[in-house]
Amino acid sequence: MKLDGHRAHCLRPKTHEQRTFEVNDLLVVRQFGEPIFPSLMPLGKVQTGPANQPWHTLIEADNYHALQLLEYLCGGQVDCIYIDPPYNTGARDWKYNNDYVDGNDTWRHSKWLSFMQKRLRLAQRLLKPHTGVLIVTVDEHEVHHLGMLLEQLFPKMYRQMVTIVTTPGGVTQGRFSRVEEYALFSFNSEAFTALSEDDLLSAVENGKKLSAAQDVWQSLIRRGVGSQRRDRPGMFYPIAIDPAKRKIRGAGGPLPLNENPDWGPAVERTVAWPVRSDGELGRWRVGPTTFNQLLEKGYVKLGGYDEKRRTWTVLYLQRKAIAEIEQGVLRVVSRDPVTGAVCLEHGAGSEQLKPIKTVWNRSIHHAGAHGSTLLRNIFGGNSRFSFPKSIYATRDALNAIVRNNPNALILDFFAGSGTTLNAVNLMNAVDGGTRRCILVTNNEISGEEADQLRRSGDHPGTAKWEEQGICRWVTWPRSKFTILGKRDDGTPLNGEYLTSRLVEKTRDRKFVHVGFLDPKALNTSTRRKQFLSALALPQTLAGRDEESVPYVFSDEKAATILLDPNSVDAWLEALDEHDEVEVIYIVTPKKRDFDAIKKTVMERVGPLTCRQEERRPLSEGFSANLEYFKLDFLDKDQISLRRRFKEILPLLWLRAGAIGPRPGSPNAATDPPMFAPPGVTFAVLLDERRFSKFLRLIEGRSDLTHIFIVTDAEDAFKEMASEISDTAQSVSVVQLYRDYLDNFMINRDSEL
Repeated sequence: MKLDGHRAHCLRPKTHEQRTFEVNDLLVVRQFGEPIFPSLMPLGKVQTGPANQPWHTLIEADNYHALQLLEYLCGGQVDCIYIDPPYNTGARDWKYNNDYVDGNDTWRHSKWLSFMQKRLRLAQRLLKPHTGVLIVTVDEHEVHHLGMLLEQLFPKMYRQMVTIVTTPGGVTQGRFSRVEEYALFSFNSEAFTALSEDDLLSAVENGKKLSAAQDVWQSLIRRGVGSQRRDRPGMFYPIAIDPAKRKIRGAGGPLPLNENPDWGPAVERTVAWPVRSDGELGRWRVGPTTFNQLLEKGYVKLGGYDEKRRTWTVLYLQRKAIAEIEQGVLRVVSRDPVTGAVCLEHGAGSEQLKPIKTVWNRSIHHAGAHGSTLLRNIFGGNSRFSFPKSIYATRDALNAIVRNNPNALILDFFAGSGTTLNAVNLMNAVDGGTRRCILVTNNEISGEEADQLRRSGDHPGTAKWEEQGICRWVTWPRSKFTILGKRDDGTPLNGEYLTSRLVEKTRDRKFVHVGFLDPKALNTSTRRKQFLSALALPQTLAGRDEESVPYVFSDEKAATILLDPNSVDAWLEALDEHDEVEVIYIVTPKKRDFDAIKKTVMERVGPLTCRQEERRPLSEGFSANLEYFKLDFLDKDQISLRRRFKEILPLLWLRAGAIGPRPGSPNAATDPPMFAPPGVTFAVLLDERRFSKFLRLIEGRSDLTHIFIVTDAEDAFKEMASEISDTAQSVSVVQLYRDYLDNFMINRDSEL
């Protein structure tokens, strides 16, 4: 190697290949083969979660070096690794041996495989040996090469490939229009996927409407055979109502068969009786004792008042629904503060849980609307990143593995725009989990941006160059903004997340007055077909000419039409069996008749109850904590002399699980003899001569998970570790700095 002005002429030792670089582009750390010892330099943090909550971590670094650091910090502890590596499309979007690889490079596939092989070997050491799962997303350029590489590297892991529709509009280059990408899952021996309400392929939308009366809440009055009062006299009793609060007070005793209810105006609306739709006296489905027990639990609620029957509709939860609450299929999320009735949502234990399929076709996985558009909402107009993943495609991939593990550790060492952390925070917000995420990304810029900056006199290391790198320009701001729910300038983030959680909601039904048409004009099949066609309803409902069709119901369109106001009673009877109706057309020239019928319907069936996907505004942010570090390197001699405790301290915090805020190092000129701040899950003995005092310091500390002892004497360490283990068996005892030095030979497995 020689210098020539501002240029450096370099020689690759093994191949003798000669290369020339600008001196400003060079950074010499160590020769290959020499050990390099990493540390983490704090660059920023954001905290909105509880102090004792695990902290997410963002590391700005070359991911190969970061993986070797992480092997020391959390080897064998990661539940799921999710990575979205460069797709090697030839677009100069990644480097190999410090050079961008483009489509003209005939060795680009081999270079990509070599690049991935080194990182995947390290990644496997981080996974939990029995239950860990690796997920790698890729497109058609490398999918088959990657599959063969995974088979070669991990022959004992079970592998499956999932096809995900990410670009429904398709990308066409003269042949088939590509709409999909792939996720390759590699499972350790005891790792399996979680069941889900949505198999991600079948034509069932999460927000499909289900009537509460049909799905959960049922009418208390008995219908059909055995529904008359005389059939079960003990089931004929009054239910006291508070009409002002629309609250059920309780049930009285059965009324003897030879006595009739008091229908006086003073009590008419304060008591509910089981009156059938034909006006005859009926019976309730449960007795008064059971009813009062259900009422106390919130399993009974009041429906509408029926003018014709002169009584109230009462709804209750049957035994099946109650069993589903006990099993977790249904979840009680709250109780009405006035009536005491429970509010339900479908929980994770639903009987509808099913295996996820290997082809995913959901609109929420589309990269445009839920990747690029989401980033624009976060950054206020500029996405700052090309081709981000849909947050929901990432979420669903992770959910398939860690849905039932609320404390999972997740690693993404190709962090890109930070979608993985965003998805993990959303998952935690929905189910209350404390999953922890570690992100790793370099701070490189694109080849085109690098060329522009060099022309303006900038180079790696200058402020302008570094601030436009992916970590500082995209990953860190996105992670910070989404946790806070706002940008640095205080403006709130726009848009909403889809939570995937279905909740029960009510909304008004739509009433349409058809006043321009005389019902008598609809006396033929042809005219009824024309009318139905104008309303975009199936013409098959029109019937034949000789038939009388006073009303129609379309389950497909969730609509009904009252064609003949004289048949309103029969129509209302039928309406009881069609609680899912959203749109109600009433054909009558008179507005007062329309208003009267509308009022009757509203009192009889009430509002529409449906299950809808819950949404969460981006501006709400998340209850989460995140610290941002840059990978740095230390001098071995300084470590051996025990002079780098400040630089090593973040590593000890991470190795202990990153629980609670990272402790700062003491301000004293010299390191303290011992370090055990309250609220921190680890303690450090730096002066082994103070061991007895150290034992007294940590006595009773049940929150400690790791204890680090600084000593070069192996026998002394074993003796101290044994004494600590006698009093705290669950604590991991580690020898410093021996353990650190022995583990870091970053280039020991490297190839030139």
